[in-house]
Amino acid sequence: MVFTAPQILFKRRLISVITLPLLLMLLLAGVSIWQISRLLLAMEWVEHTDQVIAQANRVQRLVTEVESGIRGYRLTDDSEFLAPYQQAQVLVEPSFQALITLVSDNPPQVQRLVQMRLQYQEWSKSTPSLIAPKQNGEVPPTAIIKTRNQLMNVIRREMSEFIQTEERLRDARSQRVRQTTQVVIGSSVALAALLGIILAYFIWRQIYSVSQSYEQALSNAQEQTEVAQYSAQRLAALHEIDQAILAVQPIESLAHEMLLKLKDIFAFEQGAVILFNFETNEGKILAGQVTEDTAGAVVPITKQIPLDLLDQCKPICYIKDIAALIERPPALERLLTENYHSFLVVPIMVEDNLIGSLNLLATQADAFNPKAQETAHEVTSQLAIAIQQSRLRKQLQDYATELEQRVSKRTIELQEANEQLEAFSYTVAHDLRAPLRGIQGFAQALLEDYGDELDETAHSYIQQVFDGTDRMNNLVQDLLAYSRLSREEIKLTPVRLSQVVAEAQAQLESELRDRKAEIIVAEDLPDAMGHRPTLVQMVANLLSNAVKFVAPGVQPQIKVWAQEQDNWVRLWVEDNGIGIEPKYQEQIFGVFERLHGRETYPGTGIGLAIVRKGAERLGGQAGVVSVPTQGSRFWVELQAVR
Repeated sequence: MVFTAPQILFKRRLISVITLPLLLMLLLAGVSIWQISRLLLAMEWVEHTDQVIAQANRVQRLVTEVESGIRGYRLTDDSEFLAPYQQAQVLVEPSFQALITLVSDNPPQVQRLVQMRLQYQEWSKSTPSLIAPKQNGEVPPTAIIKTRNQLMNVIRREMSEFIQTEERLRDARSQRVRQTTQVVIGSSVALAALLGIILAYFIWRQIYSVSQSYEQALSNAQEQTEVAQYSAQRLAALHEIDQAILAVQPIESLAHEMLLKLKDIFAFEQGAVILFNFETNEGKILAGQVTEDTAGAVVPITKQIPLDLLDQCKPICYIKDIAALIERPPALERLLTENYHSFLVVPIMVEDNLIGSLNLLATQADAFNPKAQETAHEVTSQLAIAIQQSRLRKQLQDYATELEQRVSKRTIELQEANEQLEAFSYTVAHDLRAPLRGIQGFAQALLEDYGDELDETAHSYIQQVFDGTDRMNNLVQDLLAYSRLSREEIKLTPVRLSQVVAEAQAQLESELRDRKAEIIVAEDLPDAMGHRPTLVQMVANLLSNAVKFVAPGVQPQIKVWAQEQDNWVRLWVEDNGIGIEPKYQEQIFGVFERLHGRETYPGTGIGLAIVRKGAERLGGQAGVVSVPTQGSRFWVELQAVR
């Protein structure tokens, strides 16, 4: 959300009106809390002093009870007086320690208590020397009694001075509490009054500022409302033009709607959209009217607008008053005779090329303000986009028509080529293979009828005839299979790869048995999308290839397994053959590509090409991973069953 300057100013003032009282209240609260904390601390020290005095009186009372108990026993020989002595004696030391802890913040008092405790301990040590003689009926030494009395007098005097010191300290702290209380009350009242004055002045200043800017804000709001209404009309017009462009309306209809929308936004008497043809120096009026020329009319460009004026239209041309011009071309003179004074020309540009213009006329001088000029320019830019899109659509339609004709022609040519290929396949299958069968028949008859009369050389020639015709027959059969695989329609269905491998093994049963090949097929072969006959042919070619290309004297060992990866199934055929060098691993999948002579490894050179072509027709791919002398791993990747 975007705020205007007055809104931002009002928002800031509103925030400050709310924030300042809060800050002042926080300041007052902070000062009050600080002063109250000081007051509470002073009161705590007064209470602490009272605790010290109470504990000192307790120590003094306990010491007095100890002394009274011993004195009563000495005077009466009654052991009952020893009971208070014994009870108080146990409590004196802990009481001294508690009192020392309480005055730990006052080192002189601590030192005084430590001295008194030592004196009491010395006085207490001589107590047994008074009790024991008395229990034996003897009189205690007078010197001990005198010394004890002196110590006790010192203890009483020191304790009295200790208590008097604490009482003076309590009085001082009480006075501090009273002073702090007065300071807290006085400062709080003064601070509250000061903050109240500051707050009142601040609020008055803000209210005064708001009242001063209120009239200006109202004026700005009214002006902004007018601008917003104008912008809304302009945006609505642009939006409707955009919708018309998306709806693929004819350019003439779109230009007519554009003129109507412009009239809703600002006033003018006549307007027209003109497309130029600089080859003929003519302009066609798409929509609107200029004097007597209406929509559809084709007139010279110079009749509508002077050419030198067109050169100056960057981005628009605006003549505030035609009558004020000293020199007027014929086109402008004609407009002036029709009582038009304001003339606005907005060029229509497509890829920096001038293709037309929007001409607006008004009888009032200087009728088009900057906002009207800007709106006319924006709308014309949209119209230029629509014209460009219309031309592009026309080009696309022409291209589509031409492409459709080419595709139709190419389809007919492909159909003719397929028909010719079918005819060729038929010729190969029948006309070419029939002579091969004839050659084989004559060679067989020659061998049967005249075999005894032929020497060893003739027999070898006849065997070469058999081998050649077999090789040619296999070649023709593989070529037909490759051609058929390239042409026939294949529909993918779920296929069990285990059944495909089993069927391929059955087709090669004789060859596998002759070569004593050992084939290990994984039990968990998954299903895949494919064409069963095509897959059987592909696997049979891979197995035949694996059996064939092994070193002499080596028993072929083949492993068939599968690997599932995401949406694909990769079928592997792994052998222990002679391997393939990396530079030939892609070449071997071409038609008639051989790496060895027919004498060493017989074949047509088409088997792996059928595997690659079949994989592509099934929507997959084929490849090999091999190291020379270490065998090969051929793979076929198929779509997984979903």
